Amino acid sequence: MSRQLEGILRRSGTLTSQELELSLGQASAQNVSLWDLLVLQRQVPEEALADAFSKWLNVPRVQIDSVDVEARAVAKVASRLARKHTCLPIRLMGKNLVLAMANPLDRQAIEDVEFASSRQVQPVVACRTEILLGIERHYASDAPQATAASATEADTFIDIAGEPNVLDLEQPESPDTGPAIHLCNRIVLDAIKERASDIHIEQGARETRVRLRVDGVLRDYLQLPRWMSAALLSRIKILAKLDIAQQRLPQDGRIKARTGDRSIDLRVSTLPTHFGEKAVMRLLGSADTPTLDSIGLSADELALVDDALSQPQGLILVTGPTGTGKSTTLYSMLMRRQSSELNIVTIEDPIEYHVPGANQVQVDTRSGLTFASCLRSILRQDPDLIMVGEIRDVDTAEIAFQAALTGHLVFSTLHTNSSVGAIERLLDLNVKPLLITSATNLIVAQRLARRICMNCREPYMPSAEVIRRLQIERNSHEFMHGRGCAACGGTGYSGRVGIFEILTMTPRLKELVSRRATEAEMRHAAADAGTRSLLRNALHKLRQGLTTAEEILRVIRIEPADDATLPSRLALPAGKH
Repeated sequence: MSRQLEGILRRSGTLTSQELELSLGQASAQNVSLWDLLVLQRQVPEEALADAFSKWLNVPRVQIDSVDVEARAVAKVASRLARKHTCLPIRLMGKNLVLAMANPLDRQAIEDVEFASSRQVQPVVACRTEILLGIERHYASDAPQATAASATEADTFIDIAGEPNVLDLEQPESPDTGPAIHLCNRIVLDAIKERASDIHIEQGARETRVRLRVDGVLRDYLQLPRWMSAALLSRIKILAKLDIAQQRLPQDGRIKARTGDRSIDLRVSTLPTHFGEKAVMRLLGSADTPTLDSIGLSADELALVDDALSQPQGLILVTGPTGTGKSTTLYSMLMRRQSSELNIVTIEDPIEYHVPGANQVQVDTRSGLTFASCLRSILRQDPDLIMVGEIRDVDTAEIAFQAALTGHLVFSTLHTNSSVGAIERLLDLNVKPLLITSATNLIVAQRLARRICMNCREPYMPSAEVIRRLQIERNSHEFMHGRGCAACGGTGYSGRVGIFEILTMTPRLKELVSRRATEAEMRHAAADAGTRSLLRNALHKLRQGLTTAEEILRVIRIEPADDATLPSRLALPAGKH
């Protein structure tokens, strides 16, 4: 069947030769058939696949919603068999049974239906999701059984003790499992498999688009007919304990999912848009906490971080925009200091990873449990290490700095673009300069750049515009990129590497902070003390062949002021490939 399907795809132009080769490679790597890859993982729009079958197999194309499905035809095939082969009996024509099929090449399905119905099958082709919904609609006699099955499955997913819903992704699906349940499970499982951080379900005028954020970039995952998305969103809302009937106001909820021995927290957010509700699910805990050695720190940078971590007290700040891995870096630091001799307490919103041996507190502003109020209480819990998820306001900042001065090692994050910018932000929050200079051990600004896929890594030359914007020498070294392969989903990237700017409080910098010097003066002093800027750190990663020039421009903002305040970047930093 695979070779026949491959031939149809080539002749119809549904996939280019390059896309087809990539899909074949992915199917082989994942040990699935080409059909499963194309349909279940939505590599090709269902409508395009159905049209190709119709044209090149000379099989009639039908829209399930626009045909009259005969009850006597449906009665000839059991619902279990229809669900197994994703087919729907439409009508009887003499000794023939007209059967709507998503895959008319499935000879086994045709033989099974012919045996069960004692009729010769006359296949017609329809979209898979149309057939699945048609099965739900037309097997009315199975409604009580289906309802009972759905109720049983819902009980399996919901923690009856009143905890957030638990979605067991390893639960075997029965033949009567509804398409919305199957689709929801499939999306979450694939998101985990692809290391996605977020799932976006977005409504359009004619279809619903599902995208996954992988390595910080959104990728198209599948497209659904509009009428299919309503059932999917309802399933998500039920699991997240949201109001199904409310579609005009934003809602937030959470789902707990299990796969194997791993527990995953899904934060659900819905938002009314022009074409309908959009849902975003953020996956927390879907990956293991990386070690401090693996996030991209050089030996010198790791030594600076270890020195700050070895101090008995003080504040370590990690800064950067949303989605740059700040929390992951904090968790890596916690794991580095983890010990049975220490009392580690964290205040988070949300809790992204579970740290063995740590007491982790989830912020709940609706009940009054804020960062500041929780931090005050934690100081009475005899902590050694305190992690504050984010310094958002004056109260939290003041308490965090006081804790850092009174014998506690405190970790936290700030939303600023650079390490020096963190000092400016703290001054804006009215933190006294003396507190900043006395309590701060280290400030780390960071970004995340996508790593070049090692499976398809090859030399290339960036465009003249990219070379000009980075102000690097064209022939300074051999540039690398990923051409795209099955292992990286055709993107040329797999995983991410950290780009860091590490600032220590030198005597000169403390003096500048004390007299509230300008940010430009502090940046000059940091550069003179040996602080490597984000851009220079990124260029070092470029020379090592870890990322691409285009990726550096995507994640780092280059300002004209950099030329005057930072060391020359006309040549890449020295280093080995």
